[in-house]
Amino acid sequence: MAGGIMLRRLAVLRPVAQRALLRHERRCYATDKQPGPTAQFYKTFTRPVAKVLLMAVLTYQVVYYGWTRLETDELRAEADETLKGLEAQVEEYKAKATPKKS
Repeated sequence: MAGGIMLRRLAVLRPVAQRALLRHERRCYATDKQPGPTAQFYKTFTRPVAKVLLMAVLTYQVVYYGWTRLETDELRAEADETLKGLEAQVEEYKAKATPKKS
């Protein structure tokens, strides 16, 4: 019984294996199909375009970071200057408000 099942499986698998071999043999003798012009263009230029875009984004990010850093430093310096001016005014008002003891 088990031998009969095995023979049936081999009978089914043998034509599949032979078809695969025939298909492979036919493909070996066929000429190579050339890729289309669009596929060739993308195959040639995808990597360089990706590199240029990546470098552009990186450059933009570095310049943007530098610009914002300088701008925040400038704003902080202006705020410190304003604060010093206000503190000087407070000291002036304190000096005027407290009478001098003689």
